[in-house]
Formats: sequence, C-alpha cells, structure tokens
Amino acid sequence: MFSKAILSILFLAILGSIHCDSLPDTPTQSYAYVDLSHFRVEPTDVNFDVEMDGFKDTTLQFTLYAQLHNSELLEYLGYIIREPRTGVILLQEQLTTPVSDPLPIDIQGTFNWETSTTNFEQLLVELYALDRYGYGIQHQATLTIEGIASSRPQIIWVNNPDSVEIPTGSTTLIIPFQAKVTDPDGQETLDRVFIAFENEDGSILVPNPNILTDTGTGLDEVAGDSVFTITFSVNSSNSPQNRTVLYYARDKAGLFSDTLKSSFNIINPYFSINF
Repeated sequence: MFSKAILSILFLAILGSIHCDSLPDTPTQSYAYVDLSHFRVEPTDVNFDVEMDGFKDTTLQFTLYAQLHNSELLEYLGYIIREPRTGVILLQEQLTTPVSDPLPIDIQGTFNWETSTTNFEQLLVELYALDRYGYGIQHQATLTIEGIASSRPQIIWVNNPDSVEIPTGSTTLIIPFQAKVTDPDGQETLDRVFIAFENEDGSILVPNPNILTDTGTGLDEVAGDSVFTITFSVNSSNSPQNRTVLYYARDKAGLFSDTLKSSFNIINPYFSINF
C-alpha cells in the first residue's frame, strides 16, 4: 500500500504533466471547450517622431481583439503583459466576462502603457481563457515601441576670459561665459547647458550648476544660434581665486555631452610702485 506521501508525489507529477491545451477526461468525444480565435492587438508598432511627438513622457493605449467560442463554459478571461526576454510580468488584468452564448462572441479590451518618446521597448501580450473544467487556451502578440534615436549633445567650443582683475571702488565687471552646443538629433532635443566651477582642491564651488541660455538677451547676442551664455559679476568684494570652469550639456533623453574645461582666475590688480 502506498503511503500518503508517495500518493501526494504521484498526484503532483501527474498535475505537472497536464499542459494548458490538455482536455479533461470526459465520457464523450463531443466535448465542447472554451476557445479563442482571431486575436490581435492594435497598434502593434508605435514609432515616435521628433517633429510630431517631441521628447516627452506619454501614455499609449492598446486595444485587444479576439473571438471567444463556447463562452457558456468560460470561467476566467484575462491578459498578461510580459517582458519578452525575461518573461517578467509587467501587467496583469482580468477582462469583463461576456454574456454566455454558444455562438462566437467578439471581445475587446484596452490597456494603457506609460512610456517616453525616447524609449525602445518590446511587450509580449498574452490573452488567455480558462473554462470550468480547467482547460486553458492562450494566444500571444508582440508589440514594438520605437523611440526617437538620441545621440549625445556636443560642445563645439567654450569661451571665457582666462583672468580678470578685481576692480577697485564701486566698479562691477560683468563677465560672459559662453558655449557653442549642438545635438546631432536636432537643437530641439537639447534640454540644458550647464556651467560649474571647480576649486583648486577639486571641490565644486556650489552644489547645483548654473544654466546657460540662448535667448538673445543680455550678452547673449542672438537667440537660437546655439551659443549659450551666462554672466557673472566681479567687484571689489571678490578675493583672488584660481578656478576651473566646467561646461557640459544634457539632452531630453537624459544623455550628457563630454565636459569641456577652461581656466578662470580672479587676480589682484597690478600696482606699479614708484621709488
């Protein structure tokens, strides 16, 4: 006589050998089971465009279509969204069970997908139905999201004076710092152009970098010419300092340019001594 433990192991082995498309034992060969056909998802391909879509977060809506057969036997109807390479479940939802009908029924469901116009993604959609006998049927479709190709921005040149003498009295000097920045994917893909100052000991002068603009105001002579400008003032309250200027840019895809460096020294004015 088999022990309860052995019987349990045999039961699990048999259960594990039953596949999703296995029919249960029935006394008749005319067993009707739940089935799905004509499954599709729209759209199957999404291609973002720089001019039409720009760089932004967005929500896509996908619609599932299929025909359900023998819905009077249906126990559960739903779908799963997976990451194709790993099989990780990203989303799982149940669809509304249609009215029982022996004739094929058109079913439809929608789901929203949060993404960005710079993302490149593939999604595996699985629609499945289970009947009251434990029989399951499944169909799959692959969705492709093609984001906007994004290259890193490039700093062409930077410009600032190497040194400035500390002025005397009430004089204030306005010092321009400029960078010519382009992006191979188009200037509209640029997000920010930054400037930071590095002290002689390697520390950064302020934790948050300043932002250069290309607005055609102040000492930025022409708006939209890809020359980004910022100004800083130097007056008699400044002390002598030797600093490294760091210029870098970021695009809307979050990609950074290389950092270009220059020197900027604040020095004491030259005094001529007459004997």
